[in-house]
Amino acid sequence: MSSKVGLILSFIFVSLFFSLGIDMMSLQIIYSDLDSKGIAISYRISNHGTLDDSFIQSIESQFKVKFTCLSNCSPMFGDVVTYAISKEYKPIIIKKETMTVSIERNAVIGYYN
Repeated sequence: MSSKVGLILSFIFVSLFFSLGIDMMSLQIIYSDLDSKGIAISYRISNHGTLDDSFIQSIESQFKVKFTCLSNCSPMFGDVVTYAISKEYKPIIIKKETMTVSIERNAVIGYYN
């Protein structure tokens, strides 16, 4: 009888650790996705040259992220623009409410490499 109770308890702990692992993997995937999107967005900002509302909306709709300009939001040629992109994630076990995963990147206006 005690071995059956031990087996049931171990399944509970294994399922909790499995759920935690899924959450951690999902967060890492979202972070990596945001990092690659940040590189593409930096190139587009550098190529476009300005940060107007229509350009920000096109970035948000195409990449499915939330774009926030942090500094130098009306840049000139050669200026550095600092921005953050974020995405929300509803975890399984880490938190009850949604989490926001965000990265901060820079783009130099007029630098295409």
